Amino acid sequence: MTTMNITVTQTNPPALTLPHVVTNPVIKPVMQGDFLEEIQLTSTIHEFLFKVTKDSQVFWVGVAVPFGTTDFSRIQVFFHPTVVQLRPPPQPPLIHATEADYPTFTGGWSGSLQRYIALQGSQLASVRRIPLLVPFTTMAALGIDPQQNMFSIDPVATLSNITAATQAAFVPFLPPSNLTDVGVTSFSSGILAMRKFIAAMKPSGLIREVIDFDSPFILTEPAELTPSPGAVSSCYTQRFRQNPPAGYRFMPANSFSQVPSFPNSDAGAHAHACIGFMMYHTAMITSSVAAFSDTPIPH
Repeated sequence: MTTMNITVTQTNPPALTLPHVVTNPVIKPVMQGDFLEEIQLTSTIHEFLFKVTKDSQVFWVGVAVPFGTTDFSRIQVFFHPTVVQLRPPPQPPLIHATEADYPTFTGGWSGSLQRYIALQGSQLASVRRIPLLVPFTTMAALGIDPQQNMFSIDPVATLSNITAATQAAFVPFLPPSNLTDVGVTSFSSGILAMRKFIAAMKPSGLIREVIDFDSPFILTEPAELTPSPGAVSSCYTQRFRQNPPAGYRFMPANSFSQVPSFPNSDAGAHAHACIGFMMYHTAMITSSVAAFSDTPIPH
């Protein structure tokens, strides 16, 4: 196995790394009637942005840590949608961030993608006290060159270095925790990065949970669960299928019609955004990568 030199450097300002309150709209976990409801959720988190250097290759990963976290042996990992998205001709591709801006984490990376740290991290923090990692993924990372992907080489060592750097910000006097459980989630086309991560992590046996947010909305993707050996898999999607497997959670587009956030004239696109941006709270309530002792005390 190839072993690389890995360094992890924290770059966020104190205003983000110190505990701060984040409020986001989420889908109410309990559905009453035929329509889903939106509620405002407030949590306290720490936000980190790490520059990860593996030999000479630079990668970026965000970390949200719920206030009061003491367990760094279990983590969640969230993969955002691809930063370049194809649209029907004659529309050009939709570009959220460019490869050229990635080494310095500027442009769309900081302006658009970085928001996922607080967006998903606050939803986790309301019900669990474990870190959430958000790997920022280029289009090159989805290709065949393993050097371009953060986790293709030494994935466990990479995760361990990131969690050790995170833990050091809280309890520097303790030795780094050994990873025991990893949960992984992707939204939409982020499933491409998640699949690569699962494949790289397979020999470790650490993945316990796989959650897919509406990748079947992309018609080229199957209406199936995403498997990983030894993991519990689920899929929250608006795409109906006959005889769904356990864990396949069908959520029709019209059930989001009373949700005011992320409006779109297309019901499917609106539901897609709501699932990806607002359902992580519900998914974390039933997460298998946490124990009841991780549930935050209300404050």
